[in-house]
Amino acid sequence: MMHDKKLDQLKNQALDLMADAGFALTSTIDVALDPKLPYMGYTTEKDGKPLIVVSGDALKGNMALNLLIHELSHVYRIQSGHPSHNASLLTSIVTWVMHGRVVESYQESILFSILNNLQDIYADDISFKIFAKQTSQTNLNEFFMGWIHEPVKATTPEKKWQNAEKLLSAAFAQANLERHHITDTDQKVAKAINDLLPKYEKALAQNFAFFKEFMVDMPEEITDRDFEKLLTKYLSEFVKLTKI
Repeated sequence: MMHDKKLDQLKNQALDLMADAGFALTSTIDVALDPKLPYMGYTTEKDGKPLIVVSGDALKGNMALNLLIHELSHVYRIQSGHPSHNASLLTSIVTWVMHGRVVESYQESILFSILNNLQDIYADDISFKIFAKQTSQTNLNEFFMGWIHEPVKATTPEKKWQNAEKLLSAAFAQANLERHHITDTDQKVAKAINDLLPKYEKALAQNFAFFKEFMVDMPEEITDRDFEKLLTKYLSEFVKLTKI
């Protein structure tokens, strides 16, 4: 990772846009460039401060500003105490849903992946308010096509978990468009999902609508207690999918 002057300028621009939209951040936030990162970027922590790592491709492709706004929206959710970004609350609910059973590493990874779907929804409640003022949303659905994946042949418990995760990933893509009133240009996402669902086992595909609507309808303002109830339902229904 390295320091990049252009990235610092984009961070300051993103922070100004956040503040103008009513989501000012008060803590110091660092940014770094990772030229070899295979995906757009992520947020972590270094020396007690948020650190946003941006890929070389995101910077070259002029996607870094939108990425920074999205990642800063996550930071805002953390700093404002939103339950969706309360790490200890999320961990305790996962532990309760799994009833203290030993969790395989792939299960743990998938559980936190589907939690990240919810966190992205709540971050985008902020970021899309800013995007709407800055850029055209034409063909923005192309971005969400990356969340739609073909199922694998479910011959093992691990592959069943993978398919359940893929189903929720597709539900996330469509839910994010609907929740944030983004046009599905040429119905590309809808068509992709209509083509995809018959490839899943019928009992699995029948649950797609539940998870999509769940993500569309999550209240933005929510107490820890109410979020705990919602998340317990979400995770419990997901675990049921892995047994189909």
